[in-house]
Amino acid sequence: MSKLKSYTITCHRPLNYGAVLQAYALNTKLRSLGVDAKVIDYYPSYYKASNKSLLTRVLRQVFRLPDWIVGKKRFGKFIADNLPMTAKTYINIEELNADIPLADVYFAGSDQIWNCHELENGKDDAFFLSFAPKGAKKIAYAASLAMPKIPEEQVERYKSLINDFDAVAIREKDGLELVKSIGIEKAVNVLDPVYLLERIDWDKIADKDSFLPKEKYVLIYAFNRQKNIFEYARKMANELGIKVYSINTNIEDYMLDTDKYFYNASPNTFVNLIKNAEAVVTNSFHGLSFSVIYNKQFHLFTRKSSSNSRMVNLLSDLNLSGRIVDSTNLLKNDIDFAVTNEIVDQKRIFSVNYIKSNIFSDGNN
Repeated sequence: MSKLKSYTITCHRPLNYGAVLQAYALNTKLRSLGVDAKVIDYYPSYYKASNKSLLTRVLRQVFRLPDWIVGKKRFGKFIADNLPMTAKTYINIEELNADIPLADVYFAGSDQIWNCHELENGKDDAFFLSFAPKGAKKIAYAASLAMPKIPEEQVERYKSLINDFDAVAIREKDGLELVKSIGIEKAVNVLDPVYLLERIDWDKIADKDSFLPKEKYVLIYAFNRQKNIFEYARKMANELGIKVYSINTNIEDYMLDTDKYFYNASPNTFVNLIKNAEAVVTNSFHGLSFSVIYNKQFHLFTRKSSSNSRMVNLLSDLNLSGRIVDSTNLLKNDIDFAVTNEIVDQKRIFSVNYIKSNIFSDGNN
């Protein structure tokens, strides 16, 4: 009997560690279950669009050129080595409809694929698998809305598109409530794909990195160059008598207060740095998630955006709500992960069973 074949559509092309690693995790878990799993190389043209003035766009492109060149090389190598994809890159829904990659099962993967408040993803029918041929299974795994509500003008569209799925799993409880509020009662809550793999699995990624830490450090992984994050990390590092490292993909982060900045390093380095850190200071969902996976003392800052709900929901689910930094006072590095690890283990079992029960519901295994 031939292997079950699947294709996943998700956000895997941004120069962003969480986006790439969540795509890798879901595809790797599917392959471990015996599925011939690949990712649809979907890179919509709106990812490169901007509503800024022409002058601002030109200056930004010039300034960001080093980010793009270095990032494409390092992230591209990780994707080429670790993420089986379609040979063709699709840039819009029309191209997908005209040349559908054929499979038995289609997944709408994780990350903010159904966010139409701050992103274009949720306005794109491709992320709702509208192109999938009739008769193929359509499964949403850990789809994230990451917005306070579904806009009124989008409600009927969301309802129609999501109702067409055979199974629906949402990443955040707030998102689950939004989906249920429009009548999608079959939806359930599952973990982000990075939790589908255990620490030993992520060690395989970290161990491929060439960087070997020779000193202790606090790691920063943060967006938007929030200076209070770097001030907080420096204060902690001084108290502990260790260094401050940071990792990201923006060249201007060199100007922030760190002892070593890992600029556009590979996803392998990202996992490796978290694995070996004494503590992690972050405002990132996946910075938080990998800290949990590796049981690292983490200090979470919120952002000035609606996407905070996904981090707050996760903290609540994992019994870690007290880890949000709300002042300049340092949180203690005293997290006991015993209960959290039990919760993650239980949720991982549920999440994997959700996948298995839906892809093998016809008796194949």
